[in-house]
Amino acid sequence: MMQVVIIGGGPAGISASIYAARKKMNFLLVTRDIGGQVMKAGNIENYLGYAMVDGVSLVERMIQQMERLGIQPILDQVVDIKKLESGFQVITLSGKTFTTKTVLLCTGSEHRRLNVPGEAEYVGRGVSYCYTCDAPFFKDSRVLVVGGGNSGFEAADQLLQYASKVYLTEISDSFRADEVLREKVLTNPKVTPLLRHRVLEIRGDTKGVRSVILEDLSSGNVRQLEVEGVFVEIGLEPNTELASRLGVLTNSRGEILVDCNNRTSELGIYAAGDCTNIFAKQIVTAAGDGAKALLSIYHDLTYGVSNWI
Repeated sequence: MMQVVIIGGGPAGISASIYAARKKMNFLLVTRDIGGQVMKAGNIENYLGYAMVDGVSLVERMIQQMERLGIQPILDQVVDIKKLESGFQVITLSGKTFTTKTVLLCTGSEHRRLNVPGEAEYVGRGVSYCYTCDAPFFKDSRVLVVGGGNSGFEAADQLLQYASKVYLTEISDSFRADEVLREKVLTNPKVTPLLRHRVLEIRGDTKGVRSVILEDLSSGNVRQLEVEGVFVEIGLEPNTELASRLGVLTNSRGEILVDCNNRTSELGIYAAGDCTNIFAKQIVTAAGDGAKALLSIYHDLTYGVSNWI
């Protein structure tokens, strides 16, 4: 029986596995892929120790550290977790099963959708959720970025290297991105900000996206904006299906509720990173959360649990 099975290979899961290896615990890291959302990040300027690093390079450094410690992730998808009399049984898509005393959920999150007509139809043909992957395909094109937070501004910043025009729309009356990003993007003459605007529909033809229908929430006016690309950056949906099956408490946003030691409402189940109710969804906070969760598990297995949420 394992001491802990870590589920998810983003910054939280990788960090937890590194700490588990250093504590010489009997553990497994099971994940569909390595890196999570970081692999889709562009230039990163706020990760400790790096003035500037891109997402792929940062993940490569994480993998190198794992390899130095002999950590070999199992590349598989966990589809179910069953409670046992003492511990848990973890079941993967390929049919593998593992028994463990504790489970650490580092399942991360996925990009939230607009859920408007045309969105699903034009995914990969103009609609994108990964500006790092797709920005180069929009050279000399007009694009719309939906979302006024850091991810939306980071998308706009990268797209400015390729697109001829970038429209930046936000449903509320102010942008939420960091001041440095706002100043950098909004002072570029190729950018047109559109506050209090909502996307109603994405239209196109056999070749791809050709326009979007926007509603001005201040005036109620509806207009058609000609663009060839739509980059959706409106936040993330936590991957918490496994937690829900186990009866773990979540909040109104579907995030796993954890205490200050990353314990969930269910004995033996811990969670870390973007799938939880931590306030800041950042790479550095996810990595720190994974380390903290693993140390909490180590403490509880060694000395016993004093209290749970």
